[in-house]
Amino acid sequence: MKRAPIRIRTFLVGTILVLLVVPTLAAGAAWLIEREHQQTRIRQRLDTAIGYLDSHRAGMQGTADVQGFARLVDRLDLLAQLTLGTTSPPGKSQLYVSTALSPAIEKAQARRVKGGKQGTPPAAVQPEARNWVDDGEHLIPVPSSGPGATLTADLYYQPASRAIRALVALVTGVIVLLAGSAIAVWLAGRWMVAPLTRLSAQVDKVAGGDLAIDVPGSRIGEIANIAQAVEGMTVALGETAKRRAEADEARRFLVTSIAHDLRTPLFALRGHLQAIGSRLGDRAVHLERAQARAEALERLIGNLFAYTRDEYTQSALQLEAIPIAELLQEVAAGVEHAARLRDNALELDGSDTIAVTGDRDRLKRALTNIFDNALRHSPNGAPVRVSWAATDEASVEVTVHDQGPGIDPDLLPHIFEPGIRGAPAAGSVDDGAGLGLAIARRLLETQHATVTAGNQARGGAVIRITFQRASPGPP
Repeated sequence: MKRAPIRIRTFLVGTILVLLVVPTLAAGAAWLIEREHQQTRIRQRLDTAIGYLDSHRAGMQGTADVQGFARLVDRLDLLAQLTLGTTSPPGKSQLYVSTALSPAIEKAQARRVKGGKQGTPPAAVQPEARNWVDDGEHLIPVPSSGPGATLTADLYYQPASRAIRALVALVTGVIVLLAGSAIAVWLAGRWMVAPLTRLSAQVDKVAGGDLAIDVPGSRIGEIANIAQAVEGMTVALGETAKRRAEADEARRFLVTSIAHDLRTPLFALRGHLQAIGSRLGDRAVHLERAQARAEALERLIGNLFAYTRDEYTQSALQLEAIPIAELLQEVAAGVEHAARLRDNALELDGSDTIAVTGDRDRLKRALTNIFDNALRHSPNGAPVRVSWAATDEASVEVTVHDQGPGIDPDLLPHIFEPGIRGAPAAGSVDDGAGLGLAIARRLLETQHATVTAGNQARGGAVIRITFQRASPGPP
């Protein structure tokens, strides 16, 4: 499962909170653990001393056992006072007192004598040092000394050291803080610094023209977004470069094709003019053919100009409701001279009440190119049929049928691309540059019209144009 990205603010706030809370908790835990450890060691020392007395209570009146107890409490860093009390005869005898307790006992005895009191029991004597704590009286029966004999032990120990606990807590907190800081720096380097470094290197590659980059990933959301943006930008740059290369290649091909196509009518025009100047052949025939070549040149140059202008300019559309029959009749009248030269005719068939929405001038130019293309690919004397009808309440379809050889199936998907020309009809001279249909499609698509091409089953090509139907006006 893909993990959700982390925001920089979340990462920084989380890191600060962790570095504040975790060392504090670790120091507190170390304080408690050290306190418990000190208390446990004190209890073990006291239990060891009590255990010695319990195991040697029968012989504690002897010097050897008392000296062993003295050595033990010195080794355990304890102070002790041992008193043996008996009921028969009644009385108490002191068996051992630590050296540090002797001044306190002497002072207590002096106070008793001076005050005339019977005295304070030895067990009530406290050490002068204030940092010693009395563990209380421990009574151990001694059957060997008679009935009612009891060994009383007062043990004193130094309390647990707060300074040591504070030092342990401080060292633990510092260690945890340093470890957390190291982890935070490592995560920042892995999730932020390293991806940004690799991303910078990839951007430098893009700046150098190399679009084949490997965008790094990151757990940080902002860096991941930047990486995705750079990747998207690289893809867009690659697509733009590809389209530009294709456009440049198409433009070079177009220029070469047009330069070649211009030579043919120019060469023929010069030949007819030379024949007229030299009075060779029928002057009227040469003049008519020279005029036809001049019209072909005008058409080629006009198409080139129109294609270039539409490619680099985006003039505003002048949309209006146009009766389709009126528009098609105007276009047919414009190409009538070219049709007469080929002995062709345009047959119009459709309703006079249907209107479409569009820019009149652009629609006329697009339809003129389509009609002229149909005439040039029809045999001499063959009519071109133009029909139209409303397909539904929102659209109108115009169909142009010619009687030519049709469109090569290999060229059919590309027939509306610039520079693509089909085979001319038998006996027809193709003076086109492959721009007419490309210009027509561009002009129509800017007005939300569509144009398609195909072949008829009985021969010839068919062009279908679908327009937006105009809303009926007021009566």
